[in-house]
Formats: sequence, C-alpha cells, structure tokens
Amino acid sequence: MVSGSGDKKAKLWDVEKGECVHTLGNAEVGPGDGVTSVAFSPDGKLVAAGSLDKVVRLWDAQTGYFLERYEGHQDSVYSVAFSPDGKTLASGSLDKTLKLWDVGAQRARSRCRATFSGHKDFVLSVAFSPDGQWVISGSKDRSVQFWDPRTAVTHMMLQGHKNSVISVAASPSGTHLATGSGDFRARIWKYE
Repeated sequence: MVSGSGDKKAKLWDVEKGECVHTLGNAEVGPGDGVTSVAFSPDGKLVAAGSLDKVVRLWDAQTGYFLERYEGHQDSVYSVAFSPDGKTLASGSLDKTLKLWDVGAQRARSRCRATFSGHKDFVLSVAFSPDGQWVISGSKDRSVQFWDPRTAVTHMMLQGHKNSVISVAASPSGTHLATGSGDFRARIWKYE
C-alpha cells in the first residue's frame, strides 16, 4: 500500500506486517510541500505522487529509489493516475489542466506529452478507462469530462453534481463510472 501526507512524504507499507517499507521523499528531491495523491503503476513497480509544490514525482516501488520529476503544472497537483499499460501518467491540477507524461526507460525530465484544457475550475481527480481509450477527469466546476488521450480533445461531459467532483473511478468492466462529490453524493454512471 502507498500513502501520501501533508508531511511532504509518501510511504510504502507492508500491509501484512503493518510496517513502513520505504519513505519516499526528502529535502534533496522533494516534495517541497504536502503529497495530495499517490498511485501504483499497474505492474506495481513504480509509485507516482502529486504534490502541492506543482510537481509529479516517480519512485521505484521495490527500492524506494527516486527516478524522475515531471514539471509543468502552474499550480498544485491534486491527482495522479497510471494508464492500464503503465506507459503513461496523468496528472490533474489546480491550474485547471490535465497533463499526460510518458513513463518508460527513456525518461525525459519535465517532458509533457499533452496538456488538456477545458475545465473551468480546479481538476481534482483523474483516472483512465480500463481499456486506456479515455482519460476521465473530475473538477471543481462540477463536471466530469472524457478525453481522448491521443488528441487531448474532450468527447463527453457529464453534469449532475451540485458541488466539486472530488473522485472518479472507472469500473473494471469499462461500462460504469463512479463519482464522488462535495454535494454529499456518490453517483454511478453508465457509458458506452
């Protein structure tokens, strides 16, 4: 399990033993502010963390070794998610954008593959559909948007929440989406 905290650290835990295995983050590599979101790559080998310091960082989950920093957001990063194939990382920010970052053996510092603009307020949550065909985002503007990761174009917007969409999660079947909101409601959406 991985957790992130306002103490500027992410921690990897052995759930069976109830012990911290690695503490990710230090004065040299950061984060320079609180960790807002963490994610494991699908193969469990990498951990990504978004932070209030506007940066996304990547670590090796086995060794705790710092690998990369992705810079480009103009405000705090509030959500990170890996694509199903583990080759792409999405980040959502208070700068009202999402960014896609290439994750691979040839890491390029601060190299953003695509920036998605279209939300009218903070992007608070990001997720990929199980087939990797969509990047899904939730925002303080109360909408959920489906983006094509190849073109950075939004193809569908869901509305219905009366407050910020704080969390989005696609079902493994790829036919349903769950959203959580500051309006005290969770919703299940069906999509094709």
